[in-house]
Amino acid sequence: MSSDGADFGEQLRGMSATGTSPDGQIRAMISGALDLRITFSRGTFEWYDEHGLSRQLAGLGTNTWVAWERERREIYRRSQSLTVEEAEQERRARGDSRQERFAADLRELECEAISPSAALRIRTLGMIDWRVEIESGALRQFRERDFIGEVTAAFASLMRDRERRLILLKAEHFDLGIPRSWVDRVR
Repeated sequence: MSSDGADFGEQLRGMSATGTSPDGQIRAMISGALDLRITFSRGTFEWYDEHGLSRQLAGLGTNTWVAWERERREIYRRSQSLTVEEAEQERRARGDSRQERFAADLRELECEAISPSAALRIRTLGMIDWRVEIESGALRQFRERDFIGEVTAAFASLMRDRERRLILLKAEHFDLGIPRSWVDRVR
């Protein structure tokens, strides 16, 4: 329980993190429930081509996810009433080899999703390396609001894929009580 009375889960659900694209023209906000909101600076959407927007969205994904992870860690630190130094010591002291192997595999976890129209594809590696592909000619098919809908739907699909893969990864490293035959079946 934190000093403000809210437990860790409540604080996570109430959190949000914001990131910007490398060119500063696109902003994203991810809530604790992993809902995404994207906004383009006024009048900029129509100036992008598919290649340029793909690069900007990939950078936006990385920047926003890093901000989300930092905020999550900060909420954890405060919920445990740890100083910044104590939290860093705790993080380094987790020398459990099983935990270290899990962390290494987590950095290599590949996730992917496709937008409803299949015009946009997102791939991540460890949620730090983001790749976004937009089909050639796709931007001419969408108004800004509709394209944002494609991006947010693809992101929601990406989060579902990540959750599924994360459960399988945890089942590989830790005893979750999931029968091995079930884990093998969903791979």
